[in-house]
Amino acid sequence: MPIEITMPALSPTMEEGNLAKWLVKEGDNVAPGDVIAEIETDKATMEVEAVDEGTVAKIVVPEGTDGVKVNALIAVLAGEGEDVAEAAKAADGGSKPEAAKPESRKQEAEAGKAEKPQAEPAAEAPKKAEASETKPAARKAEDGERIFATPLARRLAREAGLDLSAIAGSGPKGRVVKADVAKAAETGAAPAAKAAEAPAAKPMSDDAVLKLFEEGSYELVPHDGMRKTIARRLVEAKTTIPHFYLTLDCEIDALLKLRKE
Repeated sequence: MPIEITMPALSPTMEEGNLAKWLVKEGDNVAPGDVIAEIETDKATMEVEAVDEGTVAKIVVPEGTDGVKVNALIAVLAGEGEDVAEAAKAADGGSKPEAAKPESRKQEAEAGKAEKPQAEPAAEAPKKAEASETKPAARKAEDGERIFATPLARRLAREAGLDLSAIAGSGPKGRVVKADVAKAAETGAAPAAKAAEAPAAKPMSDDAVLKLFEEGSYELVPHDGMRKTIARRLVEAKTTIPHFYLTLDCEIDALLKLRKE
């Protein structure tokens, strides 16, 4: 039976890696402990050893391939006494995942459209309109207008995910109290509005960056996995963590004098 070699998880957080180099070729015999490949992770390039004995029947993922998922099939070994050609055919036959075909995607989209509920009959619309008119109108807060509510009501509304501006207050001068929040929670009214997501800033394209420099004055060097991870983490930190900067004027004449001496 062919022995499958899969992309190993070289760290607890590893989800994919780059197959940097194969140290064996098809037809080579390997034994447990032999180094067969070099895998590039986010942090380092590590050697992968064989755990079984056999002959390399087929290399499924060629060297230099980026973004190979953990546990994805990368090679197949033929066991002792097994035909190498048959083991290679078994590798071609099956466990490699295939991308979804355009026809299947189209069928899924059509099925999703068919499952959508149809519009409600026009006869039911007036009934809903009449029901909404019978409910007390909630005082909507305009931009910058303060919403009057007790601290307890604010806390309960926040925990229940309710929008205070959509709750009609029954307290003094229309103040929202605990009973108003409890009533809104029971009826399922006044859900909190989701905050609009800020549009993500689009980085400059590679072509736009290269135009800033004179052609021939630079050398293009592809990033390794570690550099890609560093860049991704820096972008995440800059875009998701609030930053503020402090400036301070210092008189360091004595320090400069000491340095000169």
